[in-house]
Amino acid sequence: MTSRVVKLLPLLGCVLTLTATAGCGDPCRDLASQICTCFPDDGTRAVCNQRAKDAESSFTISAQDKEYCQQKLDSHSCDCRNLATPEGRAGCGLTYP
Repeated sequence: MTSRVVKLLPLLGCVLTLTATAGCGDPCRDLASQICTCFPDDGTRAVCNQRAKDAESSFTISAQDKEYCQQKLDSHSCDCRNLATPEGRAGCGLTYP
């Protein structure tokens, strides 16, 4: 191996480790965090994130719930632009039946 390749191996290892770690998160927690970023200021974002964290200990998240959250993340249904409209909130699952 050339010295250039040897120098890049630690960087590649780091990137692969970070990529693998990012994929291991809880999709429902990630979705809650994404939704909380839509609040207008740091204070309300912090309260939102704390409520989401507190809810984790109160509710059991099933595999089906995690799949639903992952689908919402993948489809970008709950981005801030969508949450600004009633239809977008419904598409994200944030309306009462």
